Amino acid sequence: MVKEQRTGLYWFTRDLRLDDMPALIKLNSVVDSLILVYVFDEQLFKTAEFGWSRMGPHRKQFIEQGLGDLRAQLDDLGQHLLVLNGDTINEIARLCEQYAVSDIGATTLDGVYEQRTLSKIKQKCPLLRWHMQTQETLFGINALPMALESVDNTFTPWRKKIEDVVSPIAPEAVVKSLKPPVFESNCQQNSEPTAFLTKDWHGGERFGLAQLDYYFEGSQHLSQYKVTRNGMLGWDFSSKFSAWLASGMLSPRRVASRIVKYEENVEKNESTYWLYFELLWREFFHLQLKKHGHLFFAAGGFKQHNPNLHYDKTEVRKWCEGNTGCDIVDAGMRQLNTTGFLSNRARQLCASYLIHELNQHWRYGAAYFEYMLIDYDVASNWGNWLYLAGGGSDPRGQRKFDIAAQTERYDPHREFIDYWLR
Repeated sequence: MVKEQRTGLYWFTRDLRLDDMPALIKLNSVVDSLILVYVFDEQLFKTAEFGWSRMGPHRKQFIEQGLGDLRAQLDDLGQHLLVLNGDTINEIARLCEQYAVSDIGATTLDGVYEQRTLSKIKQKCPLLRWHMQTQETLFGINALPMALESVDNTFTPWRKKIEDVVSPIAPEAVVKSLKPPVFESNCQQNSEPTAFLTKDWHGGERFGLAQLDYYFEGSQHLSQYKVTRNGMLGWDFSSKFSAWLASGMLSPRRVASRIVKYEENVEKNESTYWLYFELLWREFFHLQLKKHGHLFFAAGGFKQHNPNLHYDKTEVRKWCEGNTGCDIVDAGMRQLNTTGFLSNRARQLCASYLIHELNQHWRYGAAYFEYMLIDYDVASNWGNWLYLAGGGSDPRGQRKFDIAAQTERYDPHREFIDYWLR
């Protein structure tokens, strides 16, 4: 009997890397040839409900850089990355039909839009064998000591239940070989670059790993993370892993495993723990999104409280442009517009000001951040905005910051303000 020739397709999404890729490893092990594809979905660039598209220029450039880095790595393995623009459902279905794909692999994603896209692809291609793995979070849902519906809606009780009970999934080794491409790749061998940028946002797995090396053993800034993490100006006050994590160019499990290695070989202190603590916050918001689904984006959130729906176009525009007259907020928004990045502290102040000082509906701010952020993560962004607005995970109901007091505490010499308002 002639053995069935199986053709695989790996659909890259928020996993633009070769390190810690169990779904790709599994798919590669069961097929004879392989198609690798990424789709820039056309819906991401259409104006959405609150006035902006879902992806702006900062993140698009970062992802394009990451795709270039991934393509270079795949070329060295004799493979080829196909980057398409269009409707994801139709493009994946077309490739599956055109090349008689038998198996497909992908990362399990938690977003409502992503789940809907996956469901429609499965409807169009009902005979495909699917190989999916959780690859953008620390834990598998089945490893948690509670069912999804029983996950606490506030962070601290959940953290206390899982922190000493569940360990992050051990990261898989980097992919070293892949089955041959279905079509000619015209690949060219790429020599390994000798150095990568640090202290800069540049998309690509190898740039993310370089930042990991730099922040940990290279500079040992991790040892001061809890002390410096509320900084607002500069590069080294925080890890800056967020953009690589959000686009899947860096595995959170790899970061967690490197924290353990650092603690074993360099130093273990409150700061090394605190970076893991922040990874747990990221994990928590992903669980909240998985648990609550569309209510995560509802006006009243999953608490379904009575939301403030007020919208003044002029006020929101001034906030977006950094022209509110509140110096620290304006500085933050101008940094966001210029670079696509804001420190965690500045995000909280800018969001609180829009919601509680300008009295505007929170989803306009969340949507603008989605458009502008280089490190946009659907769960963390919408979860944090919902938290501040009072419809989410804040046990106090809502979170309003004293802007003057926060300015005095975190920018007492106006270095951040003067830099961005000069």
